[in-house]
Amino acid sequence: MRTSEVRREREVRRREGYRDVILHAAARVIVRKGYSALTMDDVAREAQLSKATVYKYVAGKGPLLFEILGHSFDEIRERLTGIVDSPGSAGDKIGRFVQIVLQSSEDMKQVNRVLWMDKAMLKLMRVFASPPGKAGSTLQADRKMLAMLKQKRQELVVIGARILAEGIAAGEFRRLDPGQIAAFIEAVLQGYTHMRFWEGDAELPPGAADVLTRFILEGIRNPEQAGKEI
Repeated sequence: MRTSEVRREREVRRREGYRDVILHAAARVIVRKGYSALTMDDVAREAQLSKATVYKYVAGKGPLLFEILGHSFDEIRERLTGIVDSPGSAGDKIGRFVQIVLQSSEDMKQVNRVLWMDKAMLKLMRVFASPPGKAGSTLQADRKMLAMLKQKRQELVVIGARILAEGIAAGEFRRLDPGQIAAFIEAVLQGYTHMRFWEGDAELPPGAADVLTRFILEGIRNPEQAGKEI
C-alpha cells in the first residue's frame, strides 16, 4: 500500500473517531438535559473538544439529532455485517441478528425516552408524518436527513434478507421471499422494542432474544427438517 493511501486511511479513521466521540457525548448531554436545552457548547465540553472541532463534524444542533440516530444505525450495521460471513447456520445467524438489534435498542433506550418527551422532537415528527411538499420548503434539509435514515434502516433489512436467503438455499428455511420475511422480522423487533418503551426502565428480560428467535424461526423453518432442533 502506498504511503499516500496509508495516510488517507489514517485520516479517515481519525475523523471517524472524532465523530464517534462527539455523537456519543451529545447523546449523554441529551439524557441529562434534553434536546431542547442542549447547546453545541455543552457537546464540546462533554466531548472535551473545542467548539470549532465539533462544528467540523456536525453542522449544528439541527442536524445533530439525525446524526445521532444515523450513527446508531451505522453501529448496528457494522455489527450485523460481521454475521453474514461468519461460521454457523443461518438460524444461528438470525439469533445473533436479533440479539444485536435488541441490545442496540437497550443502549439507546434512555436517549430515545428523553427525545420522545422533548417538544423539539415533537416538532421534528412532522417531517416523518407530512407528505412531500406539504411541510414547507424550510424542511428540505430535514427531509434530506430523513431520507438518509430511511436508507440506513433499509441497509439493515438487506443484511437480514441475505441471511434468510442463505438459509433458504441451504434448506433450513421455507422457500419464501427473503425481503418480505426480513421486513416481517423487523416489524417483530420494532414491536417488541416499542413495547419495552412503555415498560419504563425495566431491564431487558433474560433470554428475550432467544424467545424472539424461536418465535421467528418456528414460522420460517423448513418443515422437511422438522426433526432438527432450532
